[in-house]
Amino acid sequence: MLSSKSNSTQRIEALGLVLVIFFAVCLRFYKLDAGYSGLGIYSATSLNVGTSLHNWFFPSIFIDGSIIADKPPLFFWIQGLFLKILGPTNLALRLPAALCGTSCVLLLYLILKRTYGVLTAFIGGLLLAVAPIDVNFSRGVFLEPLTSALILISIFMLLIGVQRKQVKFFYIAAAVIGLAFMSKLWQGLLPVPALAVFVVILRWEKWGVFLKTAVVSFAIFIVTALAWPTLVWFFDSSYNTVMHSENIWDMIFGWNLFDRFGGLQYGSTHDSSWFWFLSGPMQLFLGVTFIPLAVVGVWKTLNDLPGKVFSKTINDEKLVPCVGLIWLIWLLICVIGFGGATVRLSSYWASATPAICALSAIGIVALAKDRESHSQWQRAISYLILIAGLLYICEALSNVIPLWVGYKYLSYLCLLGSVIFPVFLLLKPGVDSKSYRKGEILLNFGLFITLVLIFTSNLSITIYSLTNPRNDTLGRIGFDQMPVGFGGGSPDSKVTPEIERARLRGTVITAIVRTEPYALTAAIEYIYKGKGSGKYLMGTDSYNTAAKVAYHAAEYSPHIPRLPILPIYSEYQDTWITSLEDLEKITTHGELKYILTSKDMKSMNFEFWTWLSGNFEDVTILSGLPFNGELRVFKLLERDVRN
Repeated sequence: MLSSKSNSTQRIEALGLVLVIFFAVCLRFYKLDAGYSGLGIYSATSLNVGTSLHNWFFPSIFIDGSIIADKPPLFFWIQGLFLKILGPTNLALRLPAALCGTSCVLLLYLILKRTYGVLTAFIGGLLLAVAPIDVNFSRGVFLEPLTSALILISIFMLLIGVQRKQVKFFYIAAAVIGLAFMSKLWQGLLPVPALAVFVVILRWEKWGVFLKTAVVSFAIFIVTALAWPTLVWFFDSSYNTVMHSENIWDMIFGWNLFDRFGGLQYGSTHDSSWFWFLSGPMQLFLGVTFIPLAVVGVWKTLNDLPGKVFSKTINDEKLVPCVGLIWLIWLLICVIGFGGATVRLSSYWASATPAICALSAIGIVALAKDRESHSQWQRAISYLILIAGLLYICEALSNVIPLWVGYKYLSYLCLLGSVIFPVFLLLKPGVDSKSYRKGEILLNFGLFITLVLIFTSNLSITIYSLTNPRNDTLGRIGFDQMPVGFGGGSPDSKVTPEIERARLRGTVITAIVRTEPYALTAAIEYIYKGKGSGKYLMGTDSYNTAAKVAYHAAEYSPHIPRLPILPIYSEYQDTWITSLEDLEKITTHGELKYILTSKDMKSMNFEFWTWLSGNFEDVTILSGLPFNGELRVFKLLERDVRN
């Protein structure tokens, strides 16, 4: 009889895991080959790594390997392998992210199962499987899914190491975290403070032995994380420069740390409030995942910390709250790091999604199974968070009612849930009542309905995004958030010159993305036929334009040799890449005959535009690009005409 019940439990657990993986796979692989290749920097770099050993070790957006990309090579190596096998296709670009995203769901399930149990693992995995922002990035050409997968592997290794008391798993975790750094640099280190706290609290060795283990682990991390940039630094004569940076260390610590997380700004204006990621356009893609269950999970974790983590209990009793502490610190670092950032890229927040979903599962299961062990005021705060969270989701969904009538009913159901939930609490019989257990069952039913509403809200947003892909700038880049405006500052607020300049940079960056593929193909073909024996296929206004042309030509015009492309201006840092003096020499020697540029470069750099107008003629219509479009094609004038 006991064996039969055990087999039945195992079948239910297996069925739950299959359901989680089913959602993860279906949502991440649905029409995976559709859409656009994005800005092209990552795609072109990945395509180049398979062209030579030099380009494999020094990943560059250019075929000549002259300028190293602004990220480490791990992601480019993996994506480059798929491009080598499948060719320059959307499927090859997106398949690595989809596989990594699915792996993240499985890894989160396994971590939660070993600590909080099967039910928490099921809910956490299910929420991550349908989370809109995670699905979005798991279907793109971005580095975040690989980074998140490596982070979760390192957590899993540390967990096994603590449970088995074997330091070799610590060493594996250190190496994997080093690989996460090699994927997306500082985003790969987001949970490292949490992991350090985890291993310190749960150490089983004496301090002297433990410090030796920590030193060895740190050494393994340093070697894994910094071996490549150190070698690049030694061989700096093998390339001209590093994208956006003076050298490889400036790329790591300057551009990707202080510049990007600090003062980088381009594109539209954002609200200055710290929690705008919960009230602005991310409200639907992140907010309904974040609120309210993750906040309940945070509250549950904070309540457990003093009694277990900081007590003298054995490590087995500390393990569960310490894992909760990992999710809590990971999320806290994201809020501190991204909440007040000038650039609120949704890619940053994709790094926090596993922690959000883990805390959400912890929160709802704690209320359903462990609430009797909590004090009355702790339960009261948890219920208030749930009620406020349902109102938040109701308001968020009301913003997208014009997109689909179903959101109106979902919004009403969330509002109804927030009204009915207090009735459950007020009418629930007391402990001394014979109907107490029935009241508890009824309350659990209310919690289940809340979970279903939040799950349905996330799933509906994800499905809408999949079945109604955006064809505007964000959609073509891959940020398929719903096309609804959420404000972002007062419409009457003064636009400063800095903000205006940032918007201009954003326009230049994305001009080539808004160009129709067939028109860009025609322009590339036209330029190739007329370039003669010049060294460069063309000059471009920016890195993004150069990268997009390089990848687009390989995808749509494979008969064209992969010639170098000359970028002229850094659209991110607002500085020259190729000076006017160098342009003069290059054009005089016949190495460059065509320049492709955004029309907004006239405002971005009038000096360049003046030189361009005096030395080149506008052949946009002849190239096949629309004359009223955002991109212009210029052809070099004959020398006597210029004189």
